[in-house]
Amino acid sequence: MKNSNQTATLLICLLILMMGTACNQGSQPTVKISPQATPAKHYQLRGKVVSIDQQSKMVNIDSEAIPGFMEAMTMPYRVKPESELDQLHPGDAITGDLVVQDDGAWLENITVTGHAPASAAK
Repeated sequence: MKNSNQTATLLICLLILMMGTACNQGSQPTVKISPQATPAKHYQLRGKVVSIDQQSKMVNIDSEAIPGFMEAMTMPYRVKPESELDQLHPGDAITGDLVVQDDGAWLENITVTGHAPASAAK
């Protein structure tokens, strides 16, 4: 009987030890796979250049509403490639692609569709 009790006690201890080890698996380091970047969304933007910040490489645009994305508003945008900033002047009417991906947004493929009157460019 004593031998039987020892065996039962030993089995219970082993069972508790195995359960503790199994429960502890969740606290072990795991390899995390970075989520892939979401695909970029493209919107057609139409607006007017309000100002250009060459130092920040940004342009402030008074844009028309973009259906399904945002209301008409004035806000700054990054420009890619930055060299496109050189063609812009305050008062210019433009169109371009607004690209939105994850936390970022920028303008690309900018086309000047109208120039500011000479008196407004001063």
